[in-house]
Amino acid sequence: MLSALASVALAMPAQAEEAAPTALSAQEFLARAGRSHPSLPLLEAAIEEAAANVTAAGLWANPSLSYDREEVFAGGRGQPENFVRLALPLEISGRRGLNAEGAELGLEAARATSARERSGLLFDALRIYWSAAQARQGLGVLRQEREALGKLVEAVRSRTFAGDASGYDLDRLELEVETLEDLVADAEREVEGWQRRIALLVGAPGERFDASDPLVLPGQPQSSVGLVQQALAARADYRAARLRVAQAERELSAGRRGWVPTLVLSGGAKSAAVSESESAWGYVAGLALGVPLFDHGQGEVARAHARLRQAEGEQRLIEAQVTTEVMTAYGALARFRAQAERFERTQVPRLESLERRAQISYQEGERPVFELLDAYRTARGVRLRLVELRQKARLAEIDLTRATGQSPGGAP
Repeated sequence: MLSALASVALAMPAQAEEAAPTALSAQEFLARAGRSHPSLPLLEAAIEEAAANVTAAGLWANPSLSYDREEVFAGGRGQPENFVRLALPLEISGRRGLNAEGAELGLEAARATSARERSGLLFDALRIYWSAAQARQGLGVLRQEREALGKLVEAVRSRTFAGDASGYDLDRLELEVETLEDLVADAEREVEGWQRRIALLVGAPGERFDASDPLVLPGQPQSSVGLVQQALAARADYRAARLRVAQAERELSAGRRGWVPTLVLSGGAKSAAVSESESAWGYVAGLALGVPLFDHGQGEVARAHARLRQAEGEQRLIEAQVTTEVMTAYGALARFRAQAERFERTQVPRLESLERRAQISYQEGERPVFELLDAYRTARGVRLRLVELRQKARLAEIDLTRATGQSPGGAP
């Protein structure tokens, strides 16, 4: 029994240990998110609702079946008459056709809106991916510095025991390493949070996925000339707004035909008692008109007017927003690229030399320990800032791609 309990106790930590995160490229991430994003069913339901409106708008009115019995009494004898009628309402104003056309336009608008929102979900997911890549790369910078300082601490500890270095320097370096350990722990927690957010978007909650693509600068954007017009031609939300304008116009036309009466044709069979033992059969036919005396479409016209104004306002709003969105994202991408390129060209190449000279100067007693630590902190700040600028450039590229109506892409 003790042997069995020991085996179980040894097996429990192995079962509780979580698997390592799975590496996932940006292209793979987008492909999986496009199939498994938890918000996709909401978009599909919106299209299904619009398709149901098309079906409902194209249907004819249901016929009605009725039975009537009439009976008169003469000379103490009843003379019953029975009627079976089938009545069929006929739409002669053309409103059904206009409403059906409007519903078809509404379905196309819903599809365009769904496509835009689906792209928006993937763009937001891509922002999460590159934020995760920034956190991972920043963690690498901190770990690299911790390793370098750890080696330096070991060297200074040996020198301190030999009497060649002061205990203050050792304490100060060990305190710096402990501070770095705290920063690494925070960064590891942040990376794990991003890994779980990625897992949720690819339909695997409970697992972890690592944003494995390198965080590099995006390419140079094309000229801004003509981007606004290209955006208006490509953006699905602008197309949806124009379709809703056309839909509201059809609904307004249908509402204005509310004064046309509704025609109801009816026909059926009739039986009448002509004697105590004999009945006669015949037919009955009728024509009825619904007189639009009180309700001749005033409410429908008012609602259609409101929907038309709303759709036209949405179209004008998108037209006004496109210019701002495109030019803002274009300018941000160009500036972040310029900043990152300047860092890579002027500052990054000097970091290794700065750290090496600071370490040599300290070891030779020319510089105190706080100047050595200042050099390490400066190098760390430059490296982390470069990672941040690359990530900001990536996010600006995503904003520009979204503003111009293009599909999201994951290639670095």
